[in-house]
Amino acid sequence: MATGEEEVAEVEVKFRRDLGLRDIVMIGLGPTIGTTIFLLVGPGRDLAGPALLLVFVLNFVITIFTAMAYAELSSAFPETGGGYLWVKTAFSERVGFLGGWLGWFGHCIVCAFYVVSFGLYVVLFAEPLLVTWSDGAKDALVKGLSLAVLVAFIYVNYRGTRTTGKSSNVVTLTLIAIVLAYVVAGLLWFGRNPASISNFSPFLPSGGYGPAVSILMAMGLTFVVFEGYEIIAQTGEEVREPERNIPRANWITLSVATTIFVLVGFVTIAGLPATDQDAFTPFAVAHGAQEFFGAYPQVGLALIVLGVSLGSFAALNSLIFSSSRVAFAMGRDGAMPRMFGRLNRHHRTPAVAIFASGLVIGAMIAGLNVIQIAASADLMFLLLFTLVNAAAIRLRQTHPHLPRKYRMPFFPLVPLVGLGTKGLLAISLYLVDPTAWAIGAAWVVLGLGVYYLWAKRERIAEVARAVEAVLPLPEERYKVLVPLEDFNDAALVRFAALVARVEDGNVTLLNVVEVPPALPIDAIDSLYLLEVRMGLGRAVRVAKEAGVDARSKVVVSRRASEAILESVREAETDLVVAGWKGAWRGGRILGTNIDRLVQNAPCDVVVLKSAGLKERIERILVFNAPAWHVSYATGYAILLAKQHGASITIYTAATTDEEMDKEKVYSARLALMCRTHGIPYEEKFAKVRNIVDAVVEEAKGYDLLAVGASEEWAKLEYAFGSVQDQIARRAPCPVLMVRKVRRKETAP
Repeated sequence: MATGEEEVAEVEVKFRRDLGLRDIVMIGLGPTIGTTIFLLVGPGRDLAGPALLLVFVLNFVITIFTAMAYAELSSAFPETGGGYLWVKTAFSERVGFLGGWLGWFGHCIVCAFYVVSFGLYVVLFAEPLLVTWSDGAKDALVKGLSLAVLVAFIYVNYRGTRTTGKSSNVVTLTLIAIVLAYVVAGLLWFGRNPASISNFSPFLPSGGYGPAVSILMAMGLTFVVFEGYEIIAQTGEEVREPERNIPRANWITLSVATTIFVLVGFVTIAGLPATDQDAFTPFAVAHGAQEFFGAYPQVGLALIVLGVSLGSFAALNSLIFSSSRVAFAMGRDGAMPRMFGRLNRHHRTPAVAIFASGLVIGAMIAGLNVIQIAASADLMFLLLFTLVNAAAIRLRQTHPHLPRKYRMPFFPLVPLVGLGTKGLLAISLYLVDPTAWAIGAAWVVLGLGVYYLWAKRERIAEVARAVEAVLPLPEERYKVLVPLEDFNDAALVRFAALVARVEDGNVTLLNVVEVPPALPIDAIDSLYLLEVRMGLGRAVRVAKEAGVDARSKVVVSRRASEAILESVREAETDLVVAGWKGAWRGGRILGTNIDRLVQNAPCDVVVLKSAGLKERIERILVFNAPAWHVSYATGYAILLAKQHGASITIYTAATTDEEMDKEKVYSARLALMCRTHGIPYEEKFAKVRNIVDAVVEEAKGYDLLAVGASEEWAKLEYAFGSVQDQIARRAPCPVLMVRKVRRKETAP
């Protein structure tokens, strides 16, 4: 008998990359489109005048230098942690800690910016109802609404509630549509009011600091709109072909975002008089929309409020996600207290990291105004980007032979320019609001205290992935894959082993660990993986006791059905045997994962509803239908009948005489199969009004019902067929459902 250690050693653990280029482009665009641009056009115009358009272009140009560093480092180190990981690898533990500490705070404070944006615009929209309120009362309402939304999203992330990539993409596309609607309305207004071109003269600012310094100040204040590639870098371990897709996502995100920023800035400056200083507040775009929509100003305002709200909500999940990731990675490495790197046992989320991020975000909301929050966020990211550019230079020296699918040109000029320009913008922020530097200095002092009092006690080390593999088994002609959720479902394992033994094949038992969206793909702790591996090890022993070669495998993924299908294709599986508890949850027919598996697997599929299955099967009912799949369902029923000494009843139910005559012919074929294998059988025929009701009623006296798919399974609304799906859900006994594909010809 195998020992517990032997059982665990048999299990292969694999982490799956789920995100494609489109997904990470949307992740990068989501937090910027519709929120930052709506709030920062006004303050940016106050500082730079019409040269705000030049500010956006210059920010794009200098951002390219740092984006090249991010692209190279992402291709060389495609792991979770982003700037923190690279700075830590390049420099000392202290500098690495500081990079992570600044990155965490930067993600937290920019999250506070998005939350406050929501509160500000909701109160602006409700202004007609608040005419009697004082400014202090309105400010309190903004902060109250913002904190309430923050608490709700912190709770959602703590619970690990999944939001699909598709819904996030829809939100981002909706935001782009809203921004484009604003731009189109503004351009049409400009066409009717060409004299508004005078709002662009004089083009350069004439403030007390002079044009050059004023432009630098505006660049520093609006730089936060270009921080999308830091969020993209946090997805490194989840991206397919990260060396290729992350650099591409950076260029696409920056190009699209800059184009939108310039267009929004142009129409807003054109639409609002340069002398109307009150217009250039965080509500400048809202005032512009009211102007552009003419007779329907409230429609324009509602459109912008909707955009800000959607943008805030979309960014909240992304940024709570990314901020908690940085804290989680630092806690996991020992750079912060270990409790930051632990998962909640029930929800599998980094609860301490999430709640700590929430406290920091809440403190910023309660204590600062929106411009102070924006300036502080800018400063944190500018300092982090300065360190990343320095790390890019250092890592070329310390890791020269590390594969880099993307290498920045003109090295080291590019990162040196990136380092210098980011440092210059960081200094200019002191002139915008000294509070940002005061907050930054306080955060650095606090971080150094944490480092020297706690983190320095532990070695900051790379966390190795828990990927283990065994020597491959000899290739067999027939491969059976069992996606196993319940490790105690011995009936499912024994059935798979029975088929594999008859086909002279092997069995692979697969468990998919689904990772919540608030975690990096390798965040599942080793203790939980140990439990999974031991459970699979016990199941492997059941299969081996049944006389077949067996192994087990764990895949850590965000989408169970996609992970199973990928495993099927990689192994060129012949048969998938899946278990089903009979619950109808989360899917159109049998459940999301089962539906996708049945409809998309390029191999035979058997689904066994094993609830209530007896140790010994005595009576098996085969539902006859004129489709070739039922022949194979009967074949599996014969295997079980031989093993258990059971009898088979072939049941035919039809609503017309014509159908009955046709199905009697097919019933005779199934009966011949039973006779050939020496299985006791009988044929039963019933003319009925409702086939589903008749089969469900007949099944009450049997230990197992075998059903073959109809040709309807190929339609997306069915798993095995309209009648078969209903029978499977309503049957009072265990059900064996079979969908067959045409077998590939084997090579001679």
